[in-house]
Amino acid sequence: MKTRTKLITMTFMALCLLVGCGKMQSENATDSSTSNITSEKVGSPTNDVIDSNESFLNQDEEADQTPVPKKASISLKEKFSDSGRSISVLGLKEYSKLKGDFGTDIPGKGNIFLVLFLEIENSGKEKMYINPYEVQAKAGDEELENTVLINQPEGYSTIFTNIEPNIIQKGYVVWEVPKKWKKFEFVYTGWEGSDGLTLNAVFTPKDLKTPQKV
Repeated sequence: MKTRTKLITMTFMALCLLVGCGKMQSENATDSSTSNITSEKVGSPTNDVIDSNESFLNQDEEADQTPVPKKASISLKEKFSDSGRSISVLGLKEYSKLKGDFGTDIPGKGNIFLVLFLEIENSGKEKMYINPYEVQAKAGDEELENTVLINQPEGYSTIFTNIEPNIIQKGYVVWEVPKKWKKFEFVYTGWEGSDGLTLNAVFTPKDLKTPQKV
């Protein structure tokens, strides 16, 4: 009887030891797994860091693509030239009216036509479009819009056209200005977006000059 009781007691103790060891191993395994997961989270970049890096790179790309602003002046004595183009003023002339085979151009009351004659050489590799909507002008404090003629003053056609590479284009821009204008300012911003260039000119009645006919 004593031998049987002793055997039962030893068996119960053995079972308790086995249960305890299993529980400890399970807890250790859980702690190890949790530790590994925590380590992975600490070592991984967060979404905020990724977004910040992408934003920084995008800002650098935008900065590289933004052209550096530059201004250039032209006049009857001064032309502008760089690796892509050359612009010269050929003349500046007033017209009270212009007659031709297709009719007569007549300015509004109290105004005259002021015609600026230009020569543009395209020395780049791509065709160049001179945009009429990129022109700003004013006589004194009055802002002006360039207008259209049905005739060709001195045989010139409008400068607002496509200019192919290695081509020299002559043409005109015309405005209606007061008869007694004293100062005329012209600005062309058509190259501002591509390479930052703004072209400007300032004229007075002393600068009037008839260009050679074409």
